[in-house]
Amino acid sequence: MKKLIFLLVIAAGLPLFALPNLSELSAKADQYRGKFDAVTLISDTSVKVAPSGMTHTVEITAVKVLNDAGCRHYQTVSFFYDPLTQIRQVLSAEVVHEDGSKSKIPLNAVKTYPQPERWIYWPNTRISIPFGLLKPGDIVRYKVEMKGFSYALLDKPVRDSDSRFQPPMKGQFYAIVHFQGFSPILYKSYSVELPKNKPIQFKFYNGEVTPAAAFTKDGMKYTFTKKNIEPVKREPHMVDISNVCQKLLISTTVSWKDKSEWFYGVNEHFAFNYTPEIKKKVDEITANCKTDEEKIDKLNHWVAHYIRYSGLSMGKGEGYTLHPAAMNYRDRQGVCKDKASMLISFLRAAGFHAYPAMTMAGARIEDFPADHFNHCVVALREKDGSFRMLDPTWVPWVREEWSSAEQEQQYLVGYKDGQPLRTTPFSPPEKHYYRLVSKCRIDRNGTLTGTLTLSAEGQTDARIRRYAQRLFKNERDGYFIGIIRQAFPGAVIKKLRYQNPWDISKNMTATISFKIPHFATVKGNTFYFRSPALMYALNDPANRMLRWKFTDKKKREYGFRSSCTKLFDIREDIRFPGTLDTTRSRLPEKPDKITGKFAELNLSINPAQNTVKTSAVLSLKKRVYPAAAWENVSKAVGGFQKTADTWLKVAVTGGAK
Repeated sequence: MKKLIFLLVIAAGLPLFALPNLSELSAKADQYRGKFDAVTLISDTSVKVAPSGMTHTVEITAVKVLNDAGCRHYQTVSFFYDPLTQIRQVLSAEVVHEDGSKSKIPLNAVKTYPQPERWIYWPNTRISIPFGLLKPGDIVRYKVEMKGFSYALLDKPVRDSDSRFQPPMKGQFYAIVHFQGFSPILYKSYSVELPKNKPIQFKFYNGEVTPAAAFTKDGMKYTFTKKNIEPVKREPHMVDISNVCQKLLISTTVSWKDKSEWFYGVNEHFAFNYTPEIKKKVDEITANCKTDEEKIDKLNHWVAHYIRYSGLSMGKGEGYTLHPAAMNYRDRQGVCKDKASMLISFLRAAGFHAYPAMTMAGARIEDFPADHFNHCVVALREKDGSFRMLDPTWVPWVREEWSSAEQEQQYLVGYKDGQPLRTTPFSPPEKHYYRLVSKCRIDRNGTLTGTLTLSAEGQTDARIRRYAQRLFKNERDGYFIGIIRQAFPGAVIKKLRYQNPWDISKNMTATISFKIPHFATVKGNTFYFRSPALMYALNDPANRMLRWKFTDKKKREYGFRSSCTKLFDIREDIRFPGTLDTTRSRLPEKPDKITGKFAELNLSINPAQNTVKTSAVLSLKKRVYPAAAWENVSKAVGGFQKTADTWLKVAVTGGAK
């Protein structure tokens, strides 16, 4: 973060900044025609914080649409809210046309209705502003008022003493404000007014901002303003926009330790009190376990499998309070925090020390004590005092105890003495391997017969299982067969065996015996073909990263992410009806060897008497990569792709006709 310039303005009761002229901003937005669908002219947010931490917010937004796509997108503006924790209402809405005329939207036309739900059935509600048919050049402008700490709309006034509208950490305030999006913003302002006895800390990331402060009759008002903000450039597979955009973080909480202690206190004597019935179930589950590791595995996967992911609202405290153990066990359902609560209760009943932890799936948590969290997991306290992570939400029918798709991800444990922000451990590629052994032969007619043997572990194992589990048992063969037939439509499957995807006692394996007529193009004693093993790996949907396109191999502005670290290890022997004539064959002259900090490839195709031997080892060493890794990764993965799609030429002498 670059150094901030802080201006203290002693001007009690006076606004720090007036909103800029709309017509001037509209004219400036025209420079983006042909580049963007719309431009945000004004985004102005004003927040007043009560002593309880409850907030009163007013937002003013003006957006100019530049083409037909922008018109379609903004003909209805919608947002959702939670009536249990906030009220929200539209104060005004209008369309400003290019000729300066205005069309006001009647407030009785603004509609409120239940938000469609899937998996989480909390009473979220949607509010929609119908701007109607728009023309390029029109400006939609609206003003929205909110009270509370999350989302909502209620038709009665809110008092500062109304506890359900106070934030989870009573008296505290935090904000995470993005100052950048995927389209330009010409004017962005965020101001917050706090009581005299409520100091804040703030930090601006990935850019500069000029803050100002002014005394008010109730305390101090801080204002952060930027103009002419260029957008974040979209890039394939990029990290979450929160990782790279200009953003402001504000908090009245002093440290992560304070947040850790609060999370412990709000749940410790409420959620984890196990009943005799729960204790009996835990004893039953662990009855035949000989080690602590077996007990942990059995309890973790029981919760993963038998507590269905389905969230019903319990009312006050939903979203940050973990449901009680007895409630979770009775209902056999819940969201991540409730599955975590159930596992914590199970582990404690089995004699372990376990605690709830908050994390952010999909984005980085900055080392700043605001509320970056969207996921709840379990921290198991080891004998040496360290924490081991467990996640019953992401390991149903997966062999891992903790999803390695969450590796190197920040988390905060709810602990009585308070804890710092921590990071989950790295999981090396070798734990997530994709091994393929191919034994084949090609006859004089170009027909290929052979066997592919696949084995996988870790997150690779998990991905293959989930593709197979989506199908009914009598259709499951189609997953494996479809991979071969996508590359070779004429393939005939002679035999197929694979590990039951619902049995996690063993890693995922599959053996496929097949015949592919006209696999190779034959001209005399010369055969033209592509590697069936490399083509299989390339077409397996479990290997998404192998399908990435690397149009720009050298420069990238932002980091990128994959699902997990991964190791591909492919060995293939293809036997021919004669001795290979290397002088007339066309095979790679030397191995394709790429080394690097983030990815490595060692790929070779060599002749050996009557056999072509292929060896490919591709190691992808990170889950989240910095921008500088793009060149290394593109060369390694691109080298694999190129070889898989290369037609090989093999000439033979002798052999049966």
